[in-house]
Amino acid sequence: MFKYLVILLLFCNSIFSKTLDISNSENLQTLEYITFTNDSLNKYSFEDINKKEDLKILRIKHIGGATGPFWTKLELINNANEIKQITIYNPLSGINKIDVYLLRGEVLIKTLNLGDLREQNQREGLTSYSSFNLVLNPNESITIISKIENYHIYNLAWEILETKDFYTKDSQKIFYAGLIGGIILLFCFHNILNFILYKNKSYLIIGAIALSLGFYQFGFHGIFYFLNISLSLDLITAITWISPLFGGIFLLLFSLIFFEQYKKYRKIFYLTIFFIIFYFLLILLVTYAQFFDESYFNFSWLISLVILSSTLHLFLFAIYMLMKKEIGSKYYIFGEGVLFIVVFFNTLGLFNLIFYFEIIKFLIPFAYILNIIFLVLALYSKNSTEQENLKKAKILLLEQSRFNSIGQAIGHISHQWKNPLTKIGTSITLLETIYNHDLDRFIQTFEKQLPLIKNSVKLMKKSMDEFSNFYQTKNEKEIFSLLESISNITEILGSKITLKRVNIDLQIDKEFNIESYEHILSNVFLILIDNSLDAFSEKNDNFIKINAKMDKDKTVISYIDNAGGIKIKPIESVFDYFVSSKDDKKSSGIGLAVAKMLINDRLDGQINVKNNQGGIIFTIII
Repeated sequence: MFKYLVILLLFCNSIFSKTLDISNSENLQTLEYITFTNDSLNKYSFEDINKKEDLKILRIKHIGGATGPFWTKLELINNANEIKQITIYNPLSGINKIDVYLLRGEVLIKTLNLGDLREQNQREGLTSYSSFNLVLNPNESITIISKIENYHIYNLAWEILETKDFYTKDSQKIFYAGLIGGIILLFCFHNILNFILYKNKSYLIIGAIALSLGFYQFGFHGIFYFLNISLSLDLITAITWISPLFGGIFLLLFSLIFFEQYKKYRKIFYLTIFFIIFYFLLILLVTYAQFFDESYFNFSWLISLVILSSTLHLFLFAIYMLMKKEIGSKYYIFGEGVLFIVVFFNTLGLFNLIFYFEIIKFLIPFAYILNIIFLVLALYSKNSTEQENLKKAKILLLEQSRFNSIGQAIGHISHQWKNPLTKIGTSITLLETIYNHDLDRFIQTFEKQLPLIKNSVKLMKKSMDEFSNFYQTKNEKEIFSLLESISNITEILGSKITLKRVNIDLQIDKEFNIESYEHILSNVFLILIDNSLDAFSEKNDNFIKINAKMDKDKTVISYIDNAGGIKIKPIESVFDYFVSSKDDKKSSGIGLAVAKMLINDRLDGQINVKNNQGGIIFTIII
């Protein structure tokens, strides 16, 4: 009976004891053994805490937004028959300062300075957590008293693992952090390439969102501190606070640019700008608090409030975009919806309005990653639609260009027909008059006028043949004389060339043949020559020079004029749609854009342009 009574007493003692037995170091739960108190007036020392009897039991690890510092006390004992090597760490990696006092009874045996605002060389072993190692002999007990100081957010718990298990866990954390960091860098590089390809700023913004997420995670989880890459400790802490604020700004900028808020939704645009300005003010506040006066961190609760408000704004805007059936809105609403839900519960947890589960802090990066994925899907969806529309527009533009070119050719031909038609009309009128009034002279007059009529008809037929060659469309490449093809265009434009007093110098050998689409190349030269003719003034030294040469398997054609050059900057924009260097308001601004499209897409070539001493040089490579 006495044995059973002793066992029962020992059992009850273990239940109500404030000392944690680490004999079985697997799944140690420290929460019920940690006591704490607030010391916002800084009136306690570790000796006071060791003697203090009214310390409260720590019921939850995360105590929400609070003003510290806090003192904690934890008593450990090793009731095993073997030495125990354990590591004790605070689960919130980025705590600023933790002063740890190790006592054996009433005697201080060691003091440790931990936290991310303490130099790395003060640590016994550098890890991503605020941690320290203990070796407890059999039946040895030790008291751990700690003073914890942080900005606003506190986790007062200590976790315990066997030392080898702790370093395995920390190594895995560093490995996954490096993996995620590498993925983020590749993702950013991918978005930079997409920006270069599509000229869409939204890709850069998505990359910036991912980068800000990466900076936040590396700061929040102690990776920057662990890497010890000569960054200021204040700067590391500032990055951790500021990076989510920049992330919020980039999320707002994406919605602003992607959905063209300024053009389509002006009221929402101003609200988005308001949030962006507020974010910048918070960045200034955090920077000032970190580097000049940390008392301003008392306003850090504004950060959670603004982040929650802006994500709600974006979620409501996403619903509105879905109702408006905007392209990409079905992906956008999913990403913003998940982010808002996670941020909402995270904010409630930070202010202890709900129990703060440890998983919540891991849901934040997950929600951001998911949101980024859906932003990319929304962007790809919009790009696909725009590319399809652009493809259709190109087809329509080609047809329009074809008809425009035919119209130009007909206009020039009709101008060339005026003179021979006038001559034919004059001859017919003369013959009709002679026939009616002087029949004896009709034969003689007819013999004189017939060659003139034939010559005029020949000129008209020649113009029609030139037009037919220009209009003819062939689906397969053919070998043709470049000189004859360009000469045909100059014949069509003959009247305008004469009117503008332009000398056309074709420095092309008669035997210079190329294999390509003649009607397309003729269309290109019709555009180039006609543009030059429009630009020429009525002076006597106007010229257009065209030469061609072979460079290995490529045909290089140079087109040079002295019509004054192009004043648009950058000069390459002259190939953009609806950009014109002509003063004539009737100019469509699509001629050179179509020429470039024909050369790039149909002839598998390229065209370049530069100004040259009062004129222009186009270089066409096929």
